[in-house]
Amino acid sequence: MKFLTIIISILLMTLCSYARSIEDIQASGEIIIAVYNDFPPYSYIEDGEAKGIDVEIGKHIAESLNVKPKWYFTDSGEDIDGDLRNVVWKGNPVHKTRADVMLRIPYDYNYMRETDVSTGALRTDMVVIKSPYHAEKWVIVTHKETIPEINTMGIFAYHTIGVELDTLPDKHLSMQNRGLLRKNVKRYSRIQDAVKDFQAGKIDAIAGLQSQLEFLLDYKKNQDKYYMTKEVLGIKSKWDLGIAVRTDGRELSNHIDDVITKLYQDNTLQTIFDQFHVTYTKPISYGP
Repeated sequence: MKFLTIIISILLMTLCSYARSIEDIQASGEIIIAVYNDFPPYSYIEDGEAKGIDVEIGKHIAESLNVKPKWYFTDSGEDIDGDLRNVVWKGNPVHKTRADVMLRIPYDYNYMRETDVSTGALRTDMVVIKSPYHAEKWVIVTHKETIPEINTMGIFAYHTIGVELDTLPDKHLSMQNRGLLRKNVKRYSRIQDAVKDFQAGKIDAIAGLQSQLEFLLDYKKNQDKYYMTKEVLGIKSKWDLGIAVRTDGRELSNHIDDVITKLYQDNTLQTIFDQFHVTYTKPISYGP
């Protein structure tokens, strides 16, 4: 009897672990959309309201299904693998919430082909990553009066630069020239705090995501004051952003793919990015 009870429990857990179908989502009246917490201009809370580029895209996804969006704001973990596991395919280990779709996922061919060293299985085996909607990149912004242009990273042996802790620019700059630049790399837990110090003139430059720096610095209105590089020398500076759903939710992922394609074709994506004063860049995977 006890053995039968265990079997039934396992079966119930298995049944409950499936991704919700489009019919399930429509029957519930809402789709659970995961976005990153405190991540302007993509997703953030302002005056108690969800705002941002990803929020606007999520609204279009929900509207296409004739349901309401239910926002699942999540903090970023140690790596993207953990985010996908805890948000999309397995669920949060504490409150057990699982999103139907997660936005702002790196759409990178090499990452999607990486395998687990111990098992040989694809690291993204439990999710489908698709629907690239924007090409993001790392850039450096300087005060033009202090640093009018950057031709070599060695310039930061003499000038300070702010970075968000544990980002690629942080690691890259800290190791540059055998660590000789490290003393001038100022680390912040939030890019917003680095921007405040940069605006106050406490640091000479700042490295971060182009979209974030454009938004936080209102760059398009302040190009007379700031200089922005096209990349960060020495690192992979450009990649696509897409969406992720569970592997067994391919029907939903295909539907969202059609939505994103339409948003691109009718210039809605361009309009959304313009709304936040951020440069829209066509995904790399769309070709030249």
